[in-house]
Amino acid sequence: MIQPGSVHVGRGERAVPRRAAGDRGWLLAGALAIILMAVPVLATAGERVTERDTERVEAMILRVKPAVVGIFTEVRAEVNIRCGKNETYVVKPDPVIENGTGFIIHPDGWIATNGHVVKPIYKDDEEHIATFLQAAADSACGPGLAKLPAKQRQARREAILKDPENRKGVRLFKRLDVFFQKRVAPGASVPPGVPAVVKAYSPPIDPSLLPKGGAVPPKGKQMLDGAIIKIEMADLPTVPLAGRATHIHLGESLHIIGYPGAVLWHDFLSTESRGAASVTFGRISGFKLDINDRWVIQTDASISWGNSGGPAFNRNGEVIGLATFITTSVEGDQAIQGFNFLIPVQTIQQMATDIGLTPKAGDPFTQTWEQAIAAYFQGDYPRALERLEAADKLLPGLWDVQRLRGLLTDLIEFQPEITPAAAESAVRGEATRQHAAADAGASW
Repeated sequence: MIQPGSVHVGRGERAVPRRAAGDRGWLLAGALAIILMAVPVLATAGERVTERDTERVEAMILRVKPAVVGIFTEVRAEVNIRCGKNETYVVKPDPVIENGTGFIIHPDGWIATNGHVVKPIYKDDEEHIATFLQAAADSACGPGLAKLPAKQRQARREAILKDPENRKGVRLFKRLDVFFQKRVAPGASVPPGVPAVVKAYSPPIDPSLLPKGGAVPPKGKQMLDGAIIKIEMADLPTVPLAGRATHIHLGESLHIIGYPGAVLWHDFLSTESRGAASVTFGRISGFKLDINDRWVIQTDASISWGNSGGPAFNRNGEVIGLATFITTSVEGDQAIQGFNFLIPVQTIQQMATDIGLTPKAGDPFTQTWEQAIAAYFQGDYPRALERLEAADKLLPGLWDVQRLRGLLTDLIEFQPEITPAAAESAVRGEATRQHAAADAGASW
C-alpha cells in the first residue's frame, strides 16, 4: 500500500568483445591500463592508504554480490465474463509483473526479502480479481457498452463488475521466481528464474490498518514488511547477518545492492545485462521508530522501486538492514532521494527463528570465490584465475565471475609485456621503480 509521503520500493555493464589476437596495439594499450590500475606505481603513504581502503570496499562488494538475487512476481488471469444474455467471453488480460530483491541467508535456498515484494502472490486475491475483471470488461464488453447512453452505460458496467458469476469466472495464476546474477540469453527479456515459495510473511506497513486512535499494532498483527522464501537448491552463496542492532552508528557507511526498476528496465541498456545488480553507497543518517514501535534505519543511500528487499551491508560485509521504503512528495508522485529507510536485519532473524531456521553463512562457492578475490587483490593472478574457475564450476555463469575471468586473462597474458619503465612513463612521464606483486592489492 502506497501512502502519501512514503512508498515501498520494490541492466548493468555490457561485455566488451575481445579483439583478434593480431590487434596487439589495441590490446597492449588496454592491458597497460589494467595493469596500472591493479599494480599502482610508487605513491605517498596517504595515497596508498586511501587506495587500499578503496580496494577493501571493492573486495567486500565482490564477495557478497553473488548472494544477492532478483525476485519476480507474476500474476496472470483467465476471465470468463458475461456481458449480457448469451454474451459470454473468455479474456486473458495483460499480466501484472513486479520485481524486487532478496539475499540468501542459508545455502539450502532460504532467501530474505520484504513482505511487499511477495505480497502480490501471497495475498491480494481480491485486488487482483477486481483489476482483471475491470480489464476484461473493458476489452470484451466495452464495444457494446459504448453504444449505450452515458448514464445507462455506467450502470450496466457496474452491474457487470458486481455480478457474482463474473467474479467467480476470474481464475488467477501466480508465479514467484528468483533469478541469479547471470547474463540474460539473447532474445529473452528477463533472466531465467527458479520457482520459490513463501515460508514466512509479515505484511507491509499500512497506516490505514492501524488500531483505532493510531495505537501500536499488537503482537501477531504487526506490519513488519518481511518475508522468507525458499527455492529448491543447495550449496548456494550466502551472506552473514550482523549481530546486535546496537552495533551500528550514525555516520557509518553502507552499501545497498539490488535491482532498481529504473535500471532493470532501462531502454538504453542491453537486456543481456539485466541480471547484473546495482550498488549504491551512503551513510546511516538517523534512527526512527516506525508505526510498529520498531527502530528503522534512515540513510541517504539511493534506493528506488525494485530495490525492495535488497541488503544493506556494513564495511565488514554483514547485512544490517533491508531497503524498504522511500520518501516521496506530498502528492506521492515524485521520489525524494536522501531520505530512505531500511528495516533492521533483526526482523529477518526473528522471522527465521519463528519458523525454526538458523541463518548460516559459509558454503563451498563463497569460500572458493573469496580465495579468488584475495589472490586477485594480492596480485597473484594465476592463483586467482584457478580459484575463479573452481568457483564457476560450483555455480556456473555468474556475472561478476565472468567479468573477473576476462580481466585476469588479460592481466596474465600481457603483464610480462609491460615493463616498469613503460608503466611509469604512461602515468607520470618519468622512470620509476620495479613494482612488487606482493604489494599489489589490499592486505587481508
